[in-house]
Amino acid sequence: MTILKTALRSLLLAAFVLTLLPAIHAADWDEQPSVKKSVAPDNPNKLDGMVMATINIDEKGFVVGAEISKSTDTALEAPVLDAVKKWRFNPAKKGGDAIACKINVPFKFKG
Repeated sequence: MTILKTALRSLLLAAFVLTLLPAIHAADWDEQPSVKKSVAPDNPNKLDGMVMATINIDEKGFVVGAEISKSTDTALEAPVLDAVKKWRFNPAKKGGDAIACKINVPFKFKG
């Protein structure tokens, strides 16, 4: 049950922060992307830490690339990348048209 709670906390934090964080190229769109489907990263070793993922989203809302921009523990990086590649978004829009974009999403882990 603790693994589920940790995963749920990570998921909720990521979804919440996504709405608050400025995107990398926020001036490039009128409407920022929003999370449609998210998957919480695993933390089987119950590590504490923070990982910042930079996510590339295409005009259909699919994650087409992701990389780690900051991390307090390299052991948490692979689970974050594995999880965000399964995410789906409502794409960013400019002038009413869906466009590709890049955003930063932080993940905070508590063991």
